[in-house]
Amino acid sequence: MNYKDVNSELFSRVLELTRLYDTADAKSVNKMAHETLVLTCHEGLRDTGQAFGNLFSQVDYLCKRHNVKLPDWIAVQAMRRHTNSSEPLSREDFFYDMRALSRFISAVTGTDVPGELLRVLPAERKPYTKAEGTDVRYVRCIVRGFDDKYIYVSAEEVLGGAMLAADYTADDLTYLSELLREGMQLNLLDCKLEGSCTYSGSEGDVKCDIIVPSLVIVEPDYLIDISSISACFKEYGHHPLIYTLDRMKPRANSQAILLGNLAGSVLDDIINSHGTYNMASTLKKSFSEKALEYSTCTDFNPAVFKANAAVQASNINAAVTGMFGEYDRSRVVLEPSFVCERLGLQGRVDLMTTDFRLLVEQKSGRNLNIERAAQSGGKGLQLEPHYVQLLLYYGVLRYNFNLGFNKTDIRLLYSKYPPAQGFLAVAFYRKLFAEAISLRNKIVAADFDIALDGFDSVLPELTPATLNTTKTASSFFQRYLLPQIETVTGPLAAMPPLEREYFCRMMTFVYREQLLGKVGSQEGVTSCSADLWNMPLAEKLETGNIYTGLTIKAKECAEGSSVPDRITLSVPGQGEGFLPNFRRGDMIYLYQYRADSVPDVRNAILYKGNIDELHTDEITVVLTDGQQNPDVLQVQHPEDMPDDMHKAMVYAVEHAGTDASGSSGARALLEFVTAPDDRRSLLLGQRAPRRNESVRLTKSYNPSYDDILLAAMQASDYYLLVGPPGTGKTSMALRFMVEEELTRPGASVLLMAYTNRAVDEICAMLEDASLDYLRLGSEYSCDRRFKHRLIGEAVRNCPRLSDIRERIASVRIITATTSMLMSRPFVFSLKHFSLAIVDEASQILEPGLIGLLAAHDHEGGVRTRCSIDRFILVGDHKQLPAVVLQSETESAVSSESLRAIGLDNCRNSLFERLLRTERAAGRTEFTGVLRRHGRMHPDVAEFPCREFYASEHLEPVPLKHQKETSLNYADTGLTDKLDTLLRTHRMIFIPSQPCRRPDVSDKVNTSEATIVADLLSRLYSMLGSSFSASRSVGVIVPYRNQIAVIRKEIEKTGIKELEDISIDTVERYQGSQRDVIIYSFTVQNRWQLEFLAANCFMDDARIIDRKLNVAMTRARRQMIMTGNVETLSHNAVFREMISYVESKGGLFRYYE
Repeated sequence: MNYKDVNSELFSRVLELTRLYDTADAKSVNKMAHETLVLTCHEGLRDTGQAFGNLFSQVDYLCKRHNVKLPDWIAVQAMRRHTNSSEPLSREDFFYDMRALSRFISAVTGTDVPGELLRVLPAERKPYTKAEGTDVRYVRCIVRGFDDKYIYVSAEEVLGGAMLAADYTADDLTYLSELLREGMQLNLLDCKLEGSCTYSGSEGDVKCDIIVPSLVIVEPDYLIDISSISACFKEYGHHPLIYTLDRMKPRANSQAILLGNLAGSVLDDIINSHGTYNMASTLKKSFSEKALEYSTCTDFNPAVFKANAAVQASNINAAVTGMFGEYDRSRVVLEPSFVCERLGLQGRVDLMTTDFRLLVEQKSGRNLNIERAAQSGGKGLQLEPHYVQLLLYYGVLRYNFNLGFNKTDIRLLYSKYPPAQGFLAVAFYRKLFAEAISLRNKIVAADFDIALDGFDSVLPELTPATLNTTKTASSFFQRYLLPQIETVTGPLAAMPPLEREYFCRMMTFVYREQLLGKVGSQEGVTSCSADLWNMPLAEKLETGNIYTGLTIKAKECAEGSSVPDRITLSVPGQGEGFLPNFRRGDMIYLYQYRADSVPDVRNAILYKGNIDELHTDEITVVLTDGQQNPDVLQVQHPEDMPDDMHKAMVYAVEHAGTDASGSSGARALLEFVTAPDDRRSLLLGQRAPRRNESVRLTKSYNPSYDDILLAAMQASDYYLLVGPPGTGKTSMALRFMVEEELTRPGASVLLMAYTNRAVDEICAMLEDASLDYLRLGSEYSCDRRFKHRLIGEAVRNCPRLSDIRERIASVRIITATTSMLMSRPFVFSLKHFSLAIVDEASQILEPGLIGLLAAHDHEGGVRTRCSIDRFILVGDHKQLPAVVLQSETESAVSSESLRAIGLDNCRNSLFERLLRTERAAGRTEFTGVLRRHGRMHPDVAEFPCREFYASEHLEPVPLKHQKETSLNYADTGLTDKLDTLLRTHRMIFIPSQPCRRPDVSDKVNTSEATIVADLLSRLYSMLGSSFSASRSVGVIVPYRNQIAVIRKEIEKTGIKELEDISIDTVERYQGSQRDVIIYSFTVQNRWQLEFLAANCFMDDARIIDRKLNVAMTRARRQMIMTGNVETLSHNAVFREMISYVESKGGLFRYYE
């Protein structure tokens, strides 16, 4: 993108803001100012390879990069804070902010502020005044430099953004010298001011206030799960790389783990039972929910398990009885979650009271200290990892809710023992708490180092000698602990050179994705977990990432639950243009807040759950843990709501984050490294795939598919099937492959896909074919039609474990998303699959698939038999790929060895790499293309087939609608030119008018919204009684903001049936189809073309625009597009498309 174009637009926006101040509302002005700052940062940061937790750090980085002086840094940071709010500024302060923004734009772009703008802005910056009486309990800041005594930081808000010198000479802070780097964000907690000193930096000498923190939190936006930190406190020490090691270990499944899970459910059920507890119901529910885990647990002994469970239940019951002699049972909440940005932690507590007087963490395992009645290093009977976990939970409560010292009674419940021995009251132990925070900081610093410097920078340190920080050599360590460590370190040390390069590059990619997923890269460009507290409320509402002002309408018990866990909430108006970015099955946080305040997850008790139903005026969530307490999550009737909004309590719903993808990627790569030599060589292109030419089909399935079916069945290792849009990948090819495979004696098939939607389609195909199967997954992410196929549902009435095992072992087809299978790989210990078929393979990144294809039996050695004999990957690399947060430059591969095997960028799928390998080798027997498409009419298909599928030589089946010579629209009596064009042309382009407005988002185009609504109204009339909202027409847009504007225009038509049509982004439309597709390009600025054409690549000297390809290939009978010709013409593919439509007579000038 030409910087000159962007510079002009940025300065024009600032000038427009100065004119809007007196006429527009503060919310609109602040929002536009904020967007301008975000856009400036986006342009300045492109391809920098940096991760930024928030806009604060982005502005700081660019100020340093472009030598912006401290006073201007303070001014632009103040401007950033002001634009996060909807509150109006004084005219004087607003124009000072515009001056700061203009100077920042000038510095970043290297251009002078236009004279027209200079004439209306203040000549001097706002005089700096030091804030008095500042609260220094919490300081968010960025490191500018450091020496042996002080960390020199720029504070975000306190002291007017002044430079501070943080004294870190305290014994428990000196370790920070090994972690610090310029640009790092810190939280300084419980501070006091002590004098001043001078910092000599690039800007000369700067006077700094000295601040002495009690705690320092490194990169606080990078949340670490509390249980993961406590698990790093081992008998042999607590090195930060233990965290790295633990993430790679295969997911364990043992009787002890199952007993721990059951004990947690027992505690919940006893609390919820009010004295009528029945352990049999807890066991039954546990068996149903974890049927796969129980049936695949190799050391499971039913009799011992039930006896141990009975002991746990008896002890828990006694502990609960004693607990509520002292504490108020009505205030108990179970499994509440917390997000603590101040400490950089997140976690879920077993039990607490809403008045914070009681905090309990339960442990079901053995405690030798209790059995020996011995003291543990002066720290009591509790085990150190459990003590650490409880102390960190207590710290979260203290810092989130500003609790006083000793406000909370903190206890560990060792439920293997009677309460007199196992219900331990423990005290806050600051030294151990500081050690835990220190380890948390070291873990975060290590993760950042891996992401920035590469995994090969830490690989040499992943040895037992490094991790054994206490240098223990006990018999217990040698016999039990060392072998556990070596299951990971041994294979890593033995990797051959190519595997080592592959492993390290992919691990680096996984860590970078995780980093960006946690802290983000650029605000407004990618989403991340830290958006929960960094994203302004106005932006959350605009992006649909929050529901606010909710009230509880009803509480019910979900199926199989005995406590209210199904919560229906009334949704009031969320503001003009609100469009929720939630889907059924999404994991969410539900939390309460005061109606007159801004909702903030950091100041609330969070209830985790899944969305089950979504409607305009209400949503229903099912909590992960139901709450028996009637005072928690109360039903609220409108007449009961207080008039004083300061007293009214309402609810919010936001997305709940997870670290699952990073951990599963790391585990998958270790699974690959430990796989049999033959499979590793195959996947790394070191040996050619094999085939058995003696294999023959048992019958003819379809003449158009038989050749491909035969080749796929003859492939002994893998087969790659390219399935362009509408070629029957699932309904025909996949079905025939499954049916043919099942003719082989003893065959079992594993069917996987990237999305639940695709798995639903697979399930529909299996149902149509009357094939028996089971599905792994959650009922909230599964179409209700297939709920009975979920393993938990299918075995609900199996009374014995042997029956459960038999049901799973005997079924010949298992289906699941790849992510679900990675999180629950236990099925491989019960079933061996002769064939795995992966749909949507081109959307799955290598770490998300290679571990499944390399899955193997770990019993009896490292490298044994693979769990899958052969696999078929089905995909289309010319449609939208997997979402990658890194830029193409960051994910690029420089290693010649890796590039030689086709791995030139980690953002490409394994499917694409293997396809490239086959083509480079000149082999055709292991790849196939489905060439006959049954979706698009030939007139619709001509352009995408010519531009995007030239080498695939696609042709229509043809089906009935593909043979039609006319659209057969009904005569409505209208005779204008547009109606005539709609009746006679299948490819249409309508230029929109420029309609940019400074108070309207750039992601909105009102001209196109008007055009789309008019088109829909005309099509509705032409289709008459044959109109169907789910089949006839769909609308595709690049931005979600445009959806709301189009919906508003549709309402003006007064046609009720049009309200139900699907309007969505290209990404959400992939896999769908409609008779007519209307595509609103929306963009009006040249810099937006980067986003619109972000998924392009070269193939056979042609530009393949994946996004445009997906949009155009959704249409069966007619494709209509509208866009700003002047803007779109700057892109070669769009220019060619418009020219093509015009040459066919399909260009219509709506406004002439």
